[in-house]
Parts: sequence; C-alpha cells; structure tokens
Amino acid sequence: MGAMPGRTRPMSDHRRHVLLAYGGRSAEHAISIRSARTVLEGLVGAGHRVSLLAVAPDGTLRTGPTSADLATVVDEGRPVTRLDAFDVDVVFPVLHGPFGEDGTIQGMCAFLGVPCVGASVLASAVCMDKVAFKALLAGACPEVAVAPWVAVDAGDLDEGRTRVLEALDLPVFVKPANMGSSIGISRVDDPAWLGPALEAAAAYDRRILVERAVHRPREIEIAVLGNGGPDTVVSAPGEIVLPPDTWYDYDTKYVDDVAEYRIPTTLDPELSARLRAAALAAYRATGCTGMARVDFLVDGRTGVPYLNEINTIPGFTSISMYPKLMAHAGITLEELVDRLCTLAVEAGRMRPAPVR
Repeated sequence: MGAMPGRTRPMSDHRRHVLLAYGGRSAEHAISIRSARTVLEGLVGAGHRVSLLAVAPDGTLRTGPTSADLATVVDEGRPVTRLDAFDVDVVFPVLHGPFGEDGTIQGMCAFLGVPCVGASVLASAVCMDKVAFKALLAGACPEVAVAPWVAVDAGDLDEGRTRVLEALDLPVFVKPANMGSSIGISRVDDPAWLGPALEAAAAYDRRILVERAVHRPREIEIAVLGNGGPDTVVSAPGEIVLPPDTWYDYDTKYVDDVAEYRIPTTLDPELSARLRAAALAAYRATGCTGMARVDFLVDGRTGVPYLNEINTIPGFTSISMYPKLMAHAGITLEELVDRLCTLAVEAGRMRPAPVR
C-alpha cells in the first residue's frame, strides 16, 4: 500500500516557469477561479515564475499579471493567440469539469510536448465520465465496490426510465456523466420524479448515470499524491458531515455553508485501512498520476463502503478537502504545488514525446 500520511520529499531546488490555466468553459468556471487563487499563492510562495492562462466561458484565452485579480484577467486580460509563446516548463490546470478535467487540456499539453500537472489524457477522461469510470472499475478493480447503477442515453429517456425502475430500488441519484461539483444531480424518491430528473441531467450531458442511493451515508474523502509508485502519499480519511436529510449538492458545497469538515475523521482502524487501500487501488487502476481526491460513501446501515468517484483536479478553494487533507499529512501548500510540478515532469518522461 502507499505511504502513510507524512511529508513528501523536500521542495525542489529547481524553480520552474509554470503556466496556470484556470476559468474554463464549464459550469464550474467560478469555482476554478477560486481554486486558482490558492494555487497561485502556493506557486509564488514556492519560488516559481507563474504565467496566467485565463479561459473565458466562450473559450477566449487571455493573460495578465499575476498581481491582478484573476477574475478580471478572464474578462479584460490581454488576448492570447499562441500558446507556445509562453515557453513554460509545466502547465498547472485548475480547470474543473468539462473542457479541462476531461482530457482536453491534457491532450493539448501532450500534443505540444509540455508536462501537465495531474492525470493523463486517458485517466482524466475516464475519471470524468461517471459511466466509463464505473465500467472500468468493474473490470480492472472488482475488489472496490460501487453502488448499483444503470447508464441511460439522453436519446431515449423513456426506455432509460423503464430500465432504471426495473433494475434499481428507489431512492436513486441521477447524474450527468461528465459534470462535477454536483451540478445537474437530482435525488429521486418517487417514480414520478424520475422522468424530470433524467431530463434535467440530459441538459448537461447525453450520457447519464443513475445509481442507487446509499442509506444515510458517511461521506469520506481521501487525498492521493504521487505517480502510483511506492512513495505515493495516501492521506488519512476526511469526512463531510451534513445536516440530516441533506446531500452534498452545489449549493451545500459553495452557497449554504452548512457542511462540517472533519480532518481526520473517526473511523474504525480496519475500515480506515480498507478505504486507503481501495483509494490507492482505484488510483492505480485508472492510471492516475499527480493528484486525485477519492470519494467514498459508507452505508449508514450496513457499514459497507462504496467508491463514489475520483476527482483528478480536486478543488483548491478555502473549503476544499484536498489541500486540507494534505496539510494534515504535514505537506504545506507550497510543498504540495511544488511536488505536483515535479510529478508532472517525471510522468511526462514516461509518455511518448513528439518528434521534433
């Protein structure tokens, strides 16, 4: 199993030119800006030179000084016409959701031959697509349980509704396959609500995941840092505690301020070890590198843990679990972002290089 929580190797003496990509074209644009502020602080604190690549919702690329407000750079920065003009050592994407966390920015970096922080093209795409992720785990990592699920195509919601009701007991959660931050997700307790929930999810994605709700779950999150080798850091489990009959949707995360974060949380030592082992196994099975936050739901009635998702570009906002879990492991923000840049360079050496 991976390393116990604790410091990674010391910060690199090599100061790099880092391109911080943020904003993006997904519904998580505003959250990306909040995360980017934290990452920028860490990179500057670690001594790196940082350039900004601000992605507007319409796809326009802009840049500006790191001393400027990051949201202002998105709207008013200097237009970017050539990405290779930055001449950077590594790209640090803080682009949550589609067009950033799904392999698109990773593919661009691979094409240009520039190391990119985080997962590869394939691992990013698989972990972003909830249907592909569940299917891969079933074949490559069957020892890690996931909640029973059904995939629905938005092209035939009526047929999908029938299959869901035949295969799954209510309540269920209906999720767009390729969104994050709980955007477009609905809980369905009554068969009459299933059709509208599928339609709501279809507004975001053609592929829809419907999975059986876990009974009064404990929401456990584990942070992973590394390229899958024996020095990979797997954090102690943290927990998101919500008021009764509340689930962790977008408003609960970023608007209502009702969640309590326990780092570390109190778990039976055997369960904690199982979750950490499962997190590392799934991280390796999906081919993740750099970082990820691995989320579990522990059934409140049976105690059975289910892996919910792997987030390959976890949030770095003031309430985000990933940097908090790493801080508890003894890794400062500056050490964390510095190590991520080093991991990106190391992972890049293992991938095919463009012919020059």
